[in-house]
Amino acid sequence: MKEREVSIDTNVFTGIVEEIRNSADSLVLSERAFGSASCLEGFDAGKEIIEMLKGVHTSAKLYRQEASVSLPRALNTLRDGMIEVDKAASECLTVENRKIGGVKS
Repeated sequence: MKEREVSIDTNVFTGIVEEIRNSADSLVLSERAFGSASCLEGFDAGKEIIEMLKGVHTSAKLYRQEASVSLPRALNTLRDGMIEVDKAASECLTVENRKIGGVKS
């Protein structure tokens, strides 16, 4: 590959994006911990642990949303933009064949 050249296999790129989407979408934390959390409510540290559990679950839900929906959408938009730029650039190029020192280039 030449220096400053970008090459993209859109099928491979799309496959990677789909793997990211599927992996993130499958990250679901069990809420079973909340079922037995009532035993922690009797003391201050237990209450803090419950709040931290809620925070972890909220963060996991947000991560799953961003990584399985927003990120793949952005990456596919990037891919489509690169394809369009490549198409426009290739349509603007003119290749000339001319002889230089008796050799056709």
